[in-house]
This record gives sequence, structure tokens and C-alpha cells, in this order.
Amino acid sequence: MRGLAFLNLTKNTLSGEVPQEFGLMGGIKELYLAHNNLSGHIAESLENMASLYQLDLSFNNLDGKVPSQGVFSNVTGFLFEGNSGLCGGISELHLPPCPPESMEHTMRKRNLIITIATPIAGIIICLCVVLVFFTIRKKSKARSTTMGGFQLMDDNYPRVTYAELVQGTSGFATDNLIGRGRYGSVYKCSLLLNTIMTTVAVKVFDLRQSGSSKSFLAECEALGRIRHRNLISVITCCSSSDSDQNDFKALVLEFMPNGSLDRWLHIDVHASQQLQGLTLMQRLNIAVDIADALDYLHNNCEPPIIHCDLKPSNILLNEDLVAHIGDFGLAKILSEPAAEQLINSKSSIGIRGTIGYVAPEYGEGGQVSSCGDVYSFGTVILELFTGMAPTHDMLRDGLTLHKHAENAFTGMLMQIVDPVLLSIEEANLTSLQDGSNTMEHGRNAILSVMKVALSCSNHAPTERMCMRDAAAAIRRITDSYVKNKTN
Repeated sequence: MRGLAFLNLTKNTLSGEVPQEFGLMGGIKELYLAHNNLSGHIAESLENMASLYQLDLSFNNLDGKVPSQGVFSNVTGFLFEGNSGLCGGISELHLPPCPPESMEHTMRKRNLIITIATPIAGIIICLCVVLVFFTIRKKSKARSTTMGGFQLMDDNYPRVTYAELVQGTSGFATDNLIGRGRYGSVYKCSLLLNTIMTTVAVKVFDLRQSGSSKSFLAECEALGRIRHRNLISVITCCSSSDSDQNDFKALVLEFMPNGSLDRWLHIDVHASQQLQGLTLMQRLNIAVDIADALDYLHNNCEPPIIHCDLKPSNILLNEDLVAHIGDFGLAKILSEPAAEQLINSKSSIGIRGTIGYVAPEYGEGGQVSSCGDVYSFGTVILELFTGMAPTHDMLRDGLTLHKHAENAFTGMLMQIVDPVLLSIEEANLTSLQDGSNTMEHGRNAILSVMKVALSCSNHAPTERMCMRDAAAAIRRITDSYVKNKTN
């Protein structure tokens, strides 16, 4: 390479340091290395090249001290512009003086740290932004299932996705539709829970309906607080987006294979599966179940919970016809002051409940109270034993179910008892030797239960029994009937 006098490597995207080996090219006179990506210090071997009179290192990323001998002593022969990190050299180059070696070492170390730390800091900042985003999103979702500091979706509840609910209901098919309410629909669903395929009920809220989101939160709040054998158990909830990215909210509840009490009291003669009707014993047990559940809500929950929408369609029966109260969409969790002062106050909440079952004082602006649930309970028990809904066509011109039963209470009570119940009991009596005594025990039980129901469904809240006394009375009546029946 000693015969080489001219070398032009301009704009060759060279990188790295200037090779020391250039100093071995003794015969080279002109060397052009401009417009590359060279970095680091200028090779000291270049100042020992006696024949080199033209060196162009312009527009690279060189730094450090410029030599002062050889070509570097020629102001016109050494081109270096575009390398802001250079220092020293002869005075005519007008470069800044180089820092002392210790300072230069510190500067290099600092630059190295900056070079390494900058991308790391950028990554950390990005991770923080992502973390904050997901934290806010998680809190936002948590708020959708949180009221009063209670959070339903915690580690105690299984996670269920929208896709799993779609699959388990065959796309929310009508064949799996088992009920409709004011705020949504209930579907039968198959879900894999704890490695076991389980049949559940999925209540899907119609978020286009005003008040449905509030109803969802109320049910999450109420159902998450309570544990009782006669209350529907919440398995989990799902608050996410559907396939069209619309908000989706659903409750996953335990499945009740025998449907609602309403279905058993008002049998559809055209139904594919004909029900046989409920016996007196079954009705008494159902009355006990309902009373125990309300007694628990009013007296054993802290704070007390008022259901506000008790009716046969919200009372569900399991495979053994054990009653479970559900649909807490209108439930009210009483604050301490409200619990102390249950009645005799006004509010702007409007009517809570269903026509026929809602307490009269609610229609007059009365405050939500346990007395309202007691009224609904009394009405449901009257319907349970008469088979007549409070909205029956026969009840008109101010005649209520309460008044209808009250009018028949003395002397004509058996005339208003559900004819389905009477026919079942008469059929059962034919197989008994002492049928007359059994019939008399049955009449006494019905009379006693109807008396409790009439007391509970009084128009004036102050004249109604409290739920604890009503539950105790219903249980005594049932126990007495069982005892007399078996003797």
C-alpha cells in the first residue's frame, strides 16, 4: 500500500474509530474520510505520516484531543468541521481547550451514563404510563361494581368473560331464556367453574333501559353482603364489553330448576311441562322460607337491607321447592339513621316496587322501610293461599286482595282458598283413614296463616306485624300442622 497516494472514502457510511493502520500507509498524500459515522478519538498515527498534507475528517462524530504535529499543524490541510466534540490542537484551529485528563475521563463516564440511562429512563417512563393507564382502567371497572366501599369483584369470586357467557347460553338463545324483568333478561347457562361444568342463571342487564346500571350496582351491593339459605347466591358478575364494544353487565347466579313461585301459582295450561300445583305442606314451607329470608335482611344484616320488590316472580324454587328470594335491583341498604327511623318520614325516591305488592305509603312519598317489605310479604302470602294475584280482574272499584280476604275471613275463608290447593288436599285425603281430622288441621293452618298475612298487609304501616314476629308466627303454625298431621 506504500504506492497509494490518494484515498477518498467520503460518504461510505463508515463507522467506528479511525483505524490506526492508516499510519502505516507511508506514501499517502491525501485522505478523505468526510461524511461518515466515524467516532472516538483521532488516530495518533496520522500525525506521523510525513507525506500526508490533506486530511478531511469533516462531518463525523469524532471527539477528544486533536494532535498538533504533521498534517494537523497545517490549517488549510486539516478539515474537521462538523465534529463538535473535538478540542485542543494548534491555536489557529480555534478549538476549545481540552479538559484535564481526569475531567475528560469524568466527562466520558458521564456521557456513557447518559447514553445508557436515556433509553432506560424512556422505557421506565413508558412502563409507568402504561401502568397508570391500566390502574385507572381497573379502578374505573372496579367502581362499576362498587358501592359504599364494597367491591364484588375480588379474589373470592371467579372471573367470567363475556365470551364464556355467550358460549354457555348458545349466544343468548331464546331456548335458554328463562325470564324477563324490568331491567333485563335471565338465561340458563353452562359454565366451567372450578373445573366443574355447572348450570347457572345469567341475568343480563339491558343498559338501554333507564335505571338498569343503577340496578346492577344495587344487586352487586346487596347480594355481595348477604349469605342465607333462602336468598339467591351470587356466583360472580361480568362487567365488560360485548362483541360490538358496547358496555355489558351481567350477574351470574345459582340456578333454580323449578323456576319462580309465580309459575307454580298461576299454572299455564298450555305449557309443555304441566305442573301439578303445590300442596299445603309445600306452601307452608315456602311461607317459612320467605319469612326467614326477610327476617334475616331486616334484623340480621348490618346495616339492614330492604328488598323493595317482593313478589312471586322474584321468589325462586330449587329442586326441593325451597324458596329463594332474588332480584335485588331495587334493594335499599339502610344507613344507621334510616335504620333507627324506619317510617314517618318523606323522601323523593318515588315508588319502589310492583303495583299490587308495593306498600301504599310508597305511593304517598313515604320513606323506604322494613314495613314496606312486610306489606309485600303479607300480599304474597295471601296470593300463595288464594291463588289470586293482587292485580286480578275481579279486584276492582277499590277492592284489594287484603280486603277481599278480610271479607271472607269469618265463615267464608275456604271459599277463597286456591281451588288447586283444595283439589290436591282432597285427593290426598282419600288415602288417609282419619281424613276429617287432617282436613280440620289443614283448615286451621290456612286460617292462622291468612290471619298473619292480613296483619302484615294492613294499609297503615303502624298496624302491621314486624317481620321477626311474622316469621316466628308462620314457623309456629307450620310446626303445629306437621305435628298434628303426624299424630
